[in-house]
Amino acid sequence: MPIIAPIPRGERRLMQKAIHKTRDKNHARRLTAMLMLHRGERVS
Repeated sequence: MPIIAPIPRGERRLMQKAIHKTRDKNHARRLTAMLMLHRGERVS
C-alpha cells in the first residue's frame, strides 16, 4: 500500500528540476524524500 498519493509525471519532473536548481538543501532533501516514497523506497 503506497504511503503517499501518486504524483503525476509532470509534477515529478518539476520536483527533480527544483532539486537540482535550489540552493536550499533542506527543501531538496524533502523533495528527494517525496520522490523516494513515490518509488516505494524507504526513507528514514
